[in-house]
Amino acid sequence: MPRLRMRRQMFGAAACVVLVLGVLLASGPYGCNRGIAADEVVVYCAVDEPYASQIFAEFEKQTGIRTTVQYDIESSKSVGLAGKLEAESEHPRADVWWGSEAFLSVRLGSEGALSPYKSPAAADILAQFKDADGLWTGTALRARVLAVSMKSPPPFPITGMGDLADPRLKNKVAMSRPTAGATGAHLATLYTVWGPEKAAAFCRDLHGNGIALLGGNAEVADQVGAGTYSLGLTDNDDVTNASANGGRLSMVVPDQDGPGTLAMPTSVALVKGSKHEQNAKKLIDFLVGKQVERKLIDLKFARWSVRGGEGEAIKAIEVDYHAAAKIYARAQREGEALLEGR
Repeated sequence: MPRLRMRRQMFGAAACVVLVLGVLLASGPYGCNRGIAADEVVVYCAVDEPYASQIFAEFEKQTGIRTTVQYDIESSKSVGLAGKLEAESEHPRADVWWGSEAFLSVRLGSEGALSPYKSPAAADILAQFKDADGLWTGTALRARVLAVSMKSPPPFPITGMGDLADPRLKNKVAMSRPTAGATGAHLATLYTVWGPEKAAAFCRDLHGNGIALLGGNAEVADQVGAGTYSLGLTDNDDVTNASANGGRLSMVVPDQDGPGTLAMPTSVALVKGSKHEQNAKKLIDFLVGKQVERKLIDLKFARWSVRGGEGEAIKAIEVDYHAAAKIYARAQREGEALLEGR
């Protein structure tokens, strides 16, 4: 019996030592809990994965912080992830939001899903491309452009948005559905700048001209490059990609002698309730810095800088982001119905 009692006492003491060591390790610098908190940042990213993944890889290399990234799919670009972020607002999983444009970031900010953070790396970014309260910061401008087929070219020079409704191109024009990529943002801009009546009339004209609604902006560029359509409304990076993959098409930045086109900065924001806030801020500083913007331009995802005076110029429509964000859902819903003839 004494030996049995001694063994029990020794087992109990050993168990206590293991328990104490486990607690110390978990709370110390090499503990599992501390390791996850110290070495990870979770990103919801609507920027195309082939480009964004290179940026995240460089961030990991420089900082040792692991990025866990969830990407959106082309057919619901930005919209799907933004909805997920809203749904998780009480218990957020993401730390950083990287949108492919700014409109949804404005909406997310107005709904309390984002926290203010003014990155020191954004000091030289033009005021029009960042939120005054620090809820989002823009970087790396893309633009809405017209893809022009070289296999079945239009019978007249293409200059602006109005050419999409030209009867000479009946059934030869394409765009993506408003639920895909930047198309919803573009419609929201037109509803804001032109007014709902003029924008709705334009959608009716496009339907009357037989416009084809495709699954995404990349598909629009590919189909124009293949000669299926003569003209398409898409994004500059999609034209570049289609051309690199053998598509025969050129790009026109519309209305440069008029009101300009929609210029779209990607938008970076801190998610409210972030579980890895310090890592999130480090990533935001990295994403909005000059080097990353230059990388995205060199990769031909973006084409213009949010800092102004760098590279080629673009005439952009002046957009009230808050007004456009408010009308975004209506423009998307109503615009799609009108484009389909409903």
